[in-house]
Amino acid sequence: MRHLTFALLLPSAIQSAGMKAILRKMPDINCAVVDLDAANWIEDVSRGHPSVLIADPLCCDIEWEVLKSASSFPVKLIALLSHQMPSDSIRWFDDTFSVYDSPDRIIEVIKRNLVQESEGERAKDLSPREKEVVVGIVKGLSNKEIAAEMNVSVNTIMTHRRNIASKLHIHTPAGLTIYAIVSNLVRLEDIKADMDDRK
Repeated sequence: MRHLTFALLLPSAIQSAGMKAILRKMPDINCAVVDLDAANWIEDVSRGHPSVLIADPLCCDIEWEVLKSASSFPVKLIALLSHQMPSDSIRWFDDTFSVYDSPDRIIEVIKRNLVQESEGERAKDLSPREKEVVVGIVKGLSNKEIAAEMNVSVNTIMTHRRNIASKLHIHTPAGLTIYAIVSNLVRLEDIKADMDDRK
């Protein structure tokens, strides 16, 4: 099951609640859904690294091209339209759906964009060295300890960690642990053994 973060930038609590209900019913996807603050959207997007941002293009004074070009990670931008809009007004969005669309149609639009994202992710596989760093993180090693184990500098490890976060959109050790288990980089038994050794 994939874990994805969705961000909502919608002016209406009813729209937000409805989108959350639809997103949480998506099969094969475990999703976290967060509401963004229109005043602090840059900080919220930078901190949360959502895979998909669903927004009303008219809800606030956001420069969508800045969001698309300034992101250090790929974010799919989908417009939730409450009425017909000229194509120039939504040119920065990857896709659109309407408040009048059925939940099935909304899920279809989102999945179509997630498939495109998955195809792009194939080119972003981790290098062997990045996989070593992930294993070190999962073992609970510090950057300095991982650097010593790999015989590289701490700065190199920090660069690897930034690249890993950018490629995987995972920013916590717990998330990397799940990724490492699912990707067969580590075995659950090894993690338990490491935890027992530290007690």
